[in-house]
This record gives sequence, C-alpha cells and structure tokens, in this order.
Amino acid sequence: MDRPSRSAQTWAATAGAAALAVGAWYLLPVEDWLRAFSAWANGLGPYGLAAFGVLFFLATLLVVPGTPLTIAGAVAFGWAVMPVVLLAATLGSWLAFVAARYLFRERVRGLIARRPALNATVEAVGDGGWRLMTLMRLSPFVPFNAQNYVFGVTDVRTSAYLVSTIIGMLPGTLVCVYLGVIGRHAGSDEPTHWITLGLGLLATVAAVELTRRRVRAKLETGKPARA
Repeated sequence: MDRPSRSAQTWAATAGAAALAVGAWYLLPVEDWLRAFSAWANGLGPYGLAAFGVLFFLATLLVVPGTPLTIAGAVAFGWAVMPVVLLAATLGSWLAFVAARYLFRERVRGLIARRPALNATVEAVGDGGWRLMTLMRLSPFVPFNAQNYVFGVTDVRTSAYLVSTIIGMLPGTLVCVYLGVIGRHAGSDEPTHWITLGLGLLATVAAVELTRRRVRAKLETGKPARA
C-alpha cells in the first residue's frame, strides 16, 4: 500500500474514532462515568495516582483496552497521569512478555494458532529487532496489550521489545491524555475555551501523525532485507 493511501486511512480512522467518541458522549452517560471515576480517584488523596497506576498495570496484564482508562485518568489528574500511564504500561507489558515466554508459552501458542491475525504477527516478527516491532506497535492490527503476549513467544530480545513498546505507545498516549484534559475542563462554556482546546487537539493529532509517518519511513528505510 502506498503512503498516500495509508495516510488517508489513518486520517479516516481518526475521524471515525472522533465521531464515535462524540456519539458515545451524547448517547451514553460517559460524562457521569468520568466524573464518578475522577471523584473516586481524587478521593484517595496522595495515593490516587499510585492507585491508578496499579489499576492500569493490571489492565495491561488482563488485555483490557488502555484507551478509555487513559482518558479517564487524564480527566482525573490532567497531564500528571502521562508518566504514570507510560510506567505502568511498560511494566505490565514487560511482565506479560516474560509470562508468555517462560510460563504460558504453549498455552499462548495454542491461542495464537486458532487466530490468523495473531499467527501472522508471530510469523512477521520472527526474530526481528526493535525496528520491525516498532512498526507493528505504531500501526497495530492486533490490540496493543494482546501483542505483549504474542511477542513473548517469538525470538525477539527483551531489550528490543522494551524499546519498541515505549516508542510505540507514546503517540497514542499523548492523544488520549489530551482528550482527557479536554474532558477535565469541559465545564467551561466559553467559546474561546473550546476553540483553543479544539485547535490544540488538531495540532496534537497532526503532530502525532507526522511523527508516526517520519518514524515509519525511517524504520522502513533502515530495516534489513529478509531472504
């Protein structure tokens, strides 16, 4: 697939996700859920961020999608949640990787064998380095947290896995935290407030997409050819 087509698909997916988010916001009591979560988390006082980190760590291990939790955390704590998310996700991803490699290898292989997408991931990665895995992390057709277990049964090195995990989660985490920050300030009805936040979101998404494209191009250029 050529670059213009991939870029168009990325922006189409972004627009679709935004439309779904807006629809969910108006059709479901999402705001009430977020406010309730924020009240609970902040009610823990100085332990709130630590409790959220433990929750995110467990969600990573249990293959629970991290996007809603990241947004909820940003509503509760603002930008302070970003390092917590990155740390908890990295630790959870590493533990899932180690568990799949040394404790549940055969069980994970059995699950992969019954799912073509997961099996294709294992075959594509093989013993490749961090560049190939970073490409898959940036454009995952397998859910991010499920990849942790899938990569565990490949021959990749732990160091390469950790590098690709950290780089791969940064763009999505940045956008999710920004969305949560917008929700955190949703009580203001001033037009200038929403214009500023909207322009900031567009700039963030544009910067993330530009970064993704540059990283992908750099990695594809430097990726060693396979026989």
